Amino acid sequence: MAEFVIETLLGNLNSLVQKELQPFLGFDQDLERLSGLLTTIKATLEDAEEKQFSNKDIKDWLGKLKHAAHNLDDIIDECAYEVMRLEYEGVKCGPLNKLQCYCLSSFHPKRVVFHYKISKKMKRISERLREIDEERTKFPLIEMVHERRRRVLEWRQTVSRVTEPKVYGREEDKDKILDFLIGDASHFEYLSVYPITGLGGLGKTTLLRIWVCVSEDFSLERMMKAIIEAASGHACTDLDLGSQQRRIHDMLQRKRYLLVLDDVWDDKQENWERLKSVLSCGAKGASILVTTRQSKVATILGTVCPHELPILPDKYCWELFKQQAFGPNEEAQVELADVGKEIVKKCQGVPLAAKALGGLLRFKRNKNEWLNVKDSKLLELPHNENSIIPVLRLSYLNLPIEHRQCFSYCAIFPKDERIGKQYLIELWMANGFISSNEKLDVEDVGDDVWNELYWRSFFQDIETDEFGKVTSFKMHDLVHDLAESITEDVCCITEENRVTTLHERILHLSDHRSMRNVDEESTSSAQLHLVKSLRTYILPDLYGDQLSPHADVLKCNSLRVLDFVKRETLSSSIGLLKHLRYLNLSGSGFEILPESLCKLWNLQILKLDRCIHLKMLPNNLICLKDLKQLSFNDCPKLSNLPPHIGMLTSLKILTKFIVGKEKGFSLEELGPLKLKRDLDIKHLGNVKSVMDAKEANMSSKQLNKLWLSWERNEDSELQENVEGILEVLQPDTQQLRKLEVEGYKGARFPQWMSSPSLKHLSILILMNCENCVQLPPLGKLPSLKSLSVFNCSKDVGDLQALQDMTSLKVLRLKNLPKLESLPDCFGNLPLLCDLSIFYCSKLTCLPLSLRLTNLQQLTIFGCHPKLEKRCEKETGDDWLNIAHIPHISVGYKHYDHISD
Repeated sequence: MAEFVIETLLGNLNSLVQKELQPFLGFDQDLERLSGLLTTIKATLEDAEEKQFSNKDIKDWLGKLKHAAHNLDDIIDECAYEVMRLEYEGVKCGPLNKLQCYCLSSFHPKRVVFHYKISKKMKRISERLREIDEERTKFPLIEMVHERRRRVLEWRQTVSRVTEPKVYGREEDKDKILDFLIGDASHFEYLSVYPITGLGGLGKTTLLRIWVCVSEDFSLERMMKAIIEAASGHACTDLDLGSQQRRIHDMLQRKRYLLVLDDVWDDKQENWERLKSVLSCGAKGASILVTTRQSKVATILGTVCPHELPILPDKYCWELFKQQAFGPNEEAQVELADVGKEIVKKCQGVPLAAKALGGLLRFKRNKNEWLNVKDSKLLELPHNENSIIPVLRLSYLNLPIEHRQCFSYCAIFPKDERIGKQYLIELWMANGFISSNEKLDVEDVGDDVWNELYWRSFFQDIETDEFGKVTSFKMHDLVHDLAESITEDVCCITEENRVTTLHERILHLSDHRSMRNVDEESTSSAQLHLVKSLRTYILPDLYGDQLSPHADVLKCNSLRVLDFVKRETLSSSIGLLKHLRYLNLSGSGFEILPESLCKLWNLQILKLDRCIHLKMLPNNLICLKDLKQLSFNDCPKLSNLPPHIGMLTSLKILTKFIVGKEKGFSLEELGPLKLKRDLDIKHLGNVKSVMDAKEANMSSKQLNKLWLSWERNEDSELQENVEGILEVLQPDTQQLRKLEVEGYKGARFPQWMSSPSLKHLSILILMNCENCVQLPPLGKLPSLKSLSVFNCSKDVGDLQALQDMTSLKVLRLKNLPKLESLPDCFGNLPLLCDLSIFYCSKLTCLPLSLRLTNLQQLTIFGCHPKLEKRCEKETGDDWLNIAHIPHISVGYKHYDHISD
């Protein structure tokens, strides 16, 4: 983690040097000398990261280094902010304008003061870093270039003879593996590879009996040597690569063999392909079992779907714990057993944790000693190389350095909390843990980092949206303990019933006090003004309407993240937070924002969702040139945006655009914006012509969800060539997953709405399209799963467009007064499971083909009385067509066949 901090800092320093801004900023010190000092320190940090877990002095030294590095980062960021301020005032800065900058910075009183202060800060931090570097020389730290560690740690070596006296609760897993080996694998002509995945300590190694321990060194030479020794039982020495390959070929050729590669970490495809080419000489049915913590490794190596080892049920963890704590001959004391079963719950299904805790209590029979273990965090307890702690830390140390910071930051969330994936990525962005590269936007980089951590089993229990995208996840308690142990001096969660004293090095604070538990002592003990380097302050939505934030929070000038929901007012002092990147004011009660907010020139993300009283945004909001996300969903009183929103060229996410009539508010403002994710365009009736609509350049928008709406007003009624306007509002069809069109006045829909190029479109909603006389040929949309047609007063035809929609799962029809019948094509819709029909007053019967469907839910309400009568249970004329449907609701009657 420290290595990433220094590496980022070096990048920022080099940026200053390249821009040649030192004289302008008021210090002519040799930044390259400071950069050289940091480079020297950085070379020892990989070694220090490992040794900090066993050496408290090194851990304390790393804390000092990170604290100083963050202070220097603030100074550099302050310099960059000053440059932005001058450019806002019209002063050009940079190598080509050095004379102008130097003169202006030298004579203006405000800039003289700034230069004096910044030079003093730079001198002080340089001296501090030299002191820290001098202290470094007292430790036995090895300089090394960071790369994936190749050595196999001695304590991680696994062997084929497992000494466990008994394996608990894994019979089903063993049977599944054996069934594969003697079943499917025996018929495969090619070499089969069956991965077994799971969190460290779940028992992947214990399940297997003969193997090669791989660990982190997957080099071809070492692997072939280990395989020869495992197969022959003799040491393999003095063989070059060619000789090793011939030896393996002779041993395995035309033989049905089983090879186990245990504890694989290497995720480089080319390394595996080289080894696989050597091993692909066996007979039909030759197989390899692979154990790994990383789903990514399983995907690369596996030829079949991996077997994910589940957590061990508590009853088996208790048996394992009891065996270690009491031995085979001692009866468990009742009072200790009760406490022991509570301790086992802390293990959350990880057998190695149960075994380690049982061993810790092996010779302890005092109940208070057991209670102490129950009330302690696992990472605070004594441990050795056989405990869960080194296993978890190995997973952390194996991470790329740029990912370690992202993982450890998760300690900012309470245990067992469901964490929003997108929210976490935004917090990473704001803290500078991730950045864009030549190929990917910063959000895409964050997505890759999250996936990497998930593949490595740091995250679990994911939830997805209707499109299969991950929305949230959890962390295993042991993994959370690991994150806490790494960030204990920089991350803090204030909790109920706990007095919290903040350390000066705290960087990230999540305030989880509830109103009923905030007393004078707990409030005064957490004085934020003492925490000068605080970068994250989160007041969770759960408490936002009950709890006032710390009074000093707006005095924390180093803040990057301020999650500040449900505020009744917002002080103008918000404009002093010059380092701020993320500001969430959702659910707040104010009507306007202070103009000082427009001085937050570093701001990247501004969230104003559910601010139901918000009437306007400051016009100078367009000065926030770094703004990447502007979100204001469910703000009903906000009737327009600031003029010239198109000047925010860094903007990637704009949740809503309100089309105005005047210059600066028209649809052309969207033209230069490369928007992603979701966009809701309101008041399309104000678009004057097809040419104006084309200026929006919608084909450049890679949107997942798009809402297009016309208001019910005179402008919409009088709009000319509305069909042509909708035609040119086509977004990038490769990304679109949901489309809603509301209030459209055209008779027909454009061709792009039924184009096969919309290959991912799965939800289509057509609402208040009153002049529509025909639906588009939606059968051409290969992924359409949900179709809703609401409030179309004209005859939309006989809905024959349904007959080719073979992917359709949900169909909702509402307020279609001209609809007299449904097409008899429902037998062609094999996936349809939910059909809802509301207020279709002329619909009197259902088609016969409904009896051929796999419908699970049928809802009919507000339709012709004759239709309701035909659907009466047992007696209605249409009952036989719908009797197979498990859940039926007709009018106010409900038929549930499952309960019957």
